[in-house]
Amino acid sequence: MTVQAFGTDFSVPTEQVRFGRTAVGRIDSKSILTRTSGFMSQYKFTLNPYGGCGFGCEYCYAKFFAASAHKRETWGEWVTAKTNAGELVAKACRSGVLRGGDPVYMSSVTDPYQPIERRLGLTRAVLEAMLDSDVQPRLTIQTRSPLVTRDVDLFRKFERIRVNLTINTDSDQIRRRYEPWCPSIRVRLNAAEDLAAAGVRIGVSISPMLPLHDTEAFGAILADLKADEYVTQYLKPGRSRLAAGTSAEAIQKAREDGWGIRQYQQARETLANILGRVGPLLEGAEGYAPA
Repeated sequence: MTVQAFGTDFSVPTEQVRFGRTAVGRIDSKSILTRTSGFMSQYKFTLNPYGGCGFGCEYCYAKFFAASAHKRETWGEWVTAKTNAGELVAKACRSGVLRGGDPVYMSSVTDPYQPIERRLGLTRAVLEAMLDSDVQPRLTIQTRSPLVTRDVDLFRKFERIRVNLTINTDSDQIRRRYEPWCPSIRVRLNAAEDLAAAGVRIGVSISPMLPLHDTEAFGAILADLKADEYVTQYLKPGRSRLAAGTSAEAIQKAREDGWGIRQYQQARETLANILGRVGPLLEGAEGYAPA
């Protein structure tokens, strides 16, 4: 099967292929839009072009939704590409399942701009399908990848869109400890600056907030972005081994780093004071409102 990627064709065989450390499989998915509830209830749909995530953050709650214990344990080492993602969105637009103004969150259990997106372009295909169908959802995009700047030309055509960048520490040493396969903090900041300069509304997700090196300096850098919103959240331990939340391993690392709820609250108060001249510092679900 051939997938039309951004400017190139990429043939994905039935068996898995390797992309860096990640095994990439493909499926023709039956659906792409998921009705929301709970934390995401402000949205009508979540939209995930991929299953799994090549960034594989150790603390990520999404791995608890993986289909098996093996997939949870190997989170970050596998991705399932929904190769018909664009076609499914186009169909949803034609049928009226997806209507103009519907709030959509992309994505809730994957990063739509994870490394394989550079090759496959499924997220770009989704955006193009919305625009070609002339259906304008209220689209919120959540990512930590600078690849998102590739699609500025499409973002500019949406009436209601916001790109949320996850920038959850000021320290690359900390970033490597908790999310070693993710882009550096500097390139994420650069991406946010580039999007804002292009006239794209941005949000900054300091979530989950990881240990900070210089909270005041970090706050000043974030304030300069003049984002539409800023949101924080603390690491959230799961209520049981299989409950969605921060992994026990990540919680243990935070303890070793002297990072607990008290340290989080102190850092949050400092950031709130600094960011207050730009806008309120939100927390949890209140900071993930539709665009």
